[in-house]
Amino acid sequence: MNRLPAAGAALMLLVAMVAVAFGGLGTVHSLMGSYLLVEAEKQSVRFQQGLLGLGLGTRELVPFWKIDHIELADGDLGEGRGPAFPLDMRAWEVVLVKTNGKRLTIGQVTVPQVEELVDEGFSRAYRVAEAVAHLTGRPLVITAALEPETTLEPEEEKAGKEAS
Repeated sequence: MNRLPAAGAALMLLVAMVAVAFGGLGTVHSLMGSYLLVEAEKQSVRFQQGLLGLGLGTRELVPFWKIDHIELADGDLGEGRGPAFPLDMRAWEVVLVKTNGKRLTIGQVTVPQVEELVDEGFSRAYRVAEAVAHLTGRPLVITAALEPETTLEPEEEKAGKEAS
């Protein structure tokens, strides 16, 4: 290193920083990552947990004929997220519903409650749901509220505001 010019050492440092970050992400993903495989040839949907990059640990294997429908629903943001989520958020879930009623979450899209981002988030969730429904040959059911909920004023308050 003492013979290398300063620019060369700086370049090597930057490359090493990026390589270590990607290596760490790859390690975490291979240990705890999960996969969803929709296989048209095998006529099945497989929810698989990765284990050391081996792809072991199939959690659920659903043949197409056991799928009732694909649902696009409002997502659950959970309670008590505290200061990490200070913004008003909106979420949608793509859910595989089996014929026995069991619901398996395929994915979730979460965006801040900003008009442009809400439209983009819904569009992304819809495209995923539509693609899975098309691959499986099952209907797509949209149960998500398309417009944000608004509070309606009682008629008496409206009449009082209009009169003033």
